[in-house]
Amino acid sequence: MLCVGVLATLSLWATHNRAGEITYEQIDDLTIRIKITTYTQTSSVAADRDSLLVFWGDGTSEYVFRTNGSGNGVPLENNIKLNIYEANHTYPARATYTVGFMDRNRVANILNVNAPNSIEVPFYVQTTFTFLSSQFQGRNSSAQLLQPPVDIACVGQPYIHNPNAYDIDGDSLAYRLGIPAMTADMNVPVYQFPDQIVPGPTNNISLDPITGDFVWDNPKLIGQYNIAIIIDEYRNGQLINSIVRDMQIRVENCIKESEVNRPPSIDAPTEICVIAGETIEVNIPIGDPNVASLVQVSATGGPFLQAVSPATFTTPNQDYAAVPSISTFRWETTCEHVSKFGYQVIFKAQDLFCDEPSLTTLHTLQIKVVAPPPENLESESASGGIALTWDLPYDCMNESEGRFRGFSVWRKLSTGIIDVDSCGPSLDGSDYSIIEFITNDNNGTSYTYLDTEVEAGETYCYRVQAELASATSSGQLFNFVESLPSNETCRQLNRDLPLITEVSVMTTDIVSGSIDVSYLTPLVAELDTVVNPGPYRFDILRSPDGTNYQVIPSASTTLNVLIDGELITYTDTGLDTRDLQYFYRIELSTGAGGDLYGSSVPASSPFLSLLPSDRSITLSVDVDVPWSNFVFDIFRRDPGSASLDSITSTTTPSYRDVLLTNGETYCYVVRTRGSYGLEDVPSPLLNLSQEVCAVPEDDQPPCPPVLVVESVCDMEINGIDLDDLFNTLSWNNPDEDCNLSDDIAGYNIYYSPFEDEDKELIAVADDEDFITYVHNLDGTVAGCYEVTAYDLNGNESMASNEVCIDNCPAYELPNTFTPNGDISNDLFVPRVNRFIDEIDLKVYNRWGNLVYETTDPSINWDGNTSGGAQLAEGVYYYTCRVVESRVFGSGEQQRLLRGNITIIR
Repeated sequence: MLCVGVLATLSLWATHNRAGEITYEQIDDLTIRIKITTYTQTSSVAADRDSLLVFWGDGTSEYVFRTNGSGNGVPLENNIKLNIYEANHTYPARATYTVGFMDRNRVANILNVNAPNSIEVPFYVQTTFTFLSSQFQGRNSSAQLLQPPVDIACVGQPYIHNPNAYDIDGDSLAYRLGIPAMTADMNVPVYQFPDQIVPGPTNNISLDPITGDFVWDNPKLIGQYNIAIIIDEYRNGQLINSIVRDMQIRVENCIKESEVNRPPSIDAPTEICVIAGETIEVNIPIGDPNVASLVQVSATGGPFLQAVSPATFTTPNQDYAAVPSISTFRWETTCEHVSKFGYQVIFKAQDLFCDEPSLTTLHTLQIKVVAPPPENLESESASGGIALTWDLPYDCMNESEGRFRGFSVWRKLSTGIIDVDSCGPSLDGSDYSIIEFITNDNNGTSYTYLDTEVEAGETYCYRVQAELASATSSGQLFNFVESLPSNETCRQLNRDLPLITEVSVMTTDIVSGSIDVSYLTPLVAELDTVVNPGPYRFDILRSPDGTNYQVIPSASTTLNVLIDGELITYTDTGLDTRDLQYFYRIELSTGAGGDLYGSSVPASSPFLSLLPSDRSITLSVDVDVPWSNFVFDIFRRDPGSASLDSITSTTTPSYRDVLLTNGETYCYVVRTRGSYGLEDVPSPLLNLSQEVCAVPEDDQPPCPPVLVVESVCDMEINGIDLDDLFNTLSWNNPDEDCNLSDDIAGYNIYYSPFEDEDKELIAVADDEDFITYVHNLDGTVAGCYEVTAYDLNGNESMASNEVCIDNCPAYELPNTFTPNGDISNDLFVPRVNRFIDEIDLKVYNRWGNLVYETTDPSINWDGNTSGGAQLAEGVYYYTCRVVESRVFGSGEQQRLLRGNITIIR
């Protein structure tokens, strides 16, 4: 009867929680509806919970009843039951709250929770959330966790779980690992992460903070483990709630009937980006290395929960079926699906091995649906500025959620090539600057925008983006989502001034260099030749510094009749094009009186500079022009060659040419390729720099070595021979890990006996393969080391990492000696005396009188008093203060030695 009573008590307290979390939906300004989801052991009937005590976080609590399966829960495979508990609660004020529940005990024998007594540890999960201002920030519901934590892991095989969190509000989610809790303020005791049980190089866990994939490579030990995954939700960079999923991982032996079960395979993409309106259709092959296995396939994720055009997942069989097979994911996307942070779909394949549900494979697919770009952006000169127009209507302006807010307008000087990322389409971080945040102006047939902040002669390029956002009850916007950017259009305010298109160095010389200068004449209509009659004189002005311009007398051109965009070219000669960069501008004068009408925007020649180094030359191009250069073509004349040959092209004005021969002469010319982006101006615009030569020389020191030092103190302590003290230094050859040079000639070894002292050169290893050094010392091993590498030209690297070695002091005294003159044990000396600077030994007789003292660590006491009188046999008491020799200097032992000494004569 006693045994029956004890068992009954245990069954009442036995619990069966395998996993759980709390999610919620905000249904009013201060009211939420919580949903507690638990996964329990179906067979634990005695511990089944028809209700849970919930702590609301505002000082109140209540029992919340189970609502699924007619109040009894729903049994799943593998002896797991799904339980859902739901209730509403209204809070007293807007604040941050933590709602949680605790079950009294966890299951027994969890290997990483208070092992082996996990049954004594409560099961507690919570969700922390903040009530936002619904007027200014909008309401918020938590993410929903769509993937159940019910899968089994196998010894020696990877295990993957993903909560598959989906946030209906479009907020940003991030995943992190936590520690399971036993109360609101206390983690479970003696917790270890699963890979710390039988740790090793192939036993590892990881959690992807973006996708939520939890991966455990190769569990080593059969049993039950618990982890906590925390899902944080952010809106506009502010943390607004955190969900804790406490879940159990069951690791089993997956060998049945002498066959090792292997997980099914899923062949699917990991990322898809589409423009709203496009249809995603992906065939997903499913396989299994175990031929006889049957596999069940399913999918969960936000796309299946959409109110408008939800995704579908079609499988050949809804139950376990033979493989290989092909399932199909299909989603007709719409503007309602546009999301800044995208969607996640988890494909799941679970096999039936030896008639039992067993291994599971999860595959995560990230889907980004972006809004389409505004179409057919055009620009033209207008009264007061530059007018933009683009297509009305916009494709996503009538989405059912009503998130379309208007268009942002972006501008930059001159054209530029940008790579539009269909997964991250924002113009933030590009060369464009926003000039209008939201506009919906239109003329009934097109959207319109007038840019009035423009100047004559400058070329302006534009793009527009559609802006979508959710709105609060008061119209405050949050969770902005931008569309793909429109096409680019470029325009000048008026083409009434000359437009320089070429400043190209044709001959490089210090005296007789030449530069071709080309420009286009203005457009007749925009100059208004009636108001500004001919003749039209164009003067070219030159400056060696971009400030002081002088007219070139021979470079004037006069036209009686102006033709739209006529190309005029002039060759400027007698220049020092080797050492100087030249700037040009074109002045236009009109009428018989030659009145100055205006000047073009200046433009310079490309000016090339070279920086030689060890087997390399770095090229830098300085150019100041009113158009955009988007490609730089590099030409090189090799030693002994008569021709310049193309070696590469780059999109930046700098380039490092490597693998050259030191001591040889290399010459370079750079050709820029650019454009105004104007429809009636030729493109690309090609311009040459001067030719510049340089000789690479080895002025580049090697990379520093990485130093390791082993001391005799790292060996068996009791085996240290103070007559043979040494430290062994070893380091890597930096040439094997660093490409700065490959001509290391040797190494310098530096040493200082104490920390914070300047190091001195103690040895030189004059061979690149000599990467060890034994430093023999006297009386100490303490000191700090650094090693540098030097090359064949004597360039010395920076110092390696500093390694400081400390002594391993030890001092032990015997308790007996026999000063009787038999040459055996006649002196009292230390049993161990290692790395000791000094001592303060005081010996007292039984009456407390001081009879002997010394500061010599060797002591060598002959049994007489300090005055020379022989002491009688007997027991004496001593104290000994010990000062050790350390790398930081002398340091006193914290422990004062005390003991008895027996003199036997």
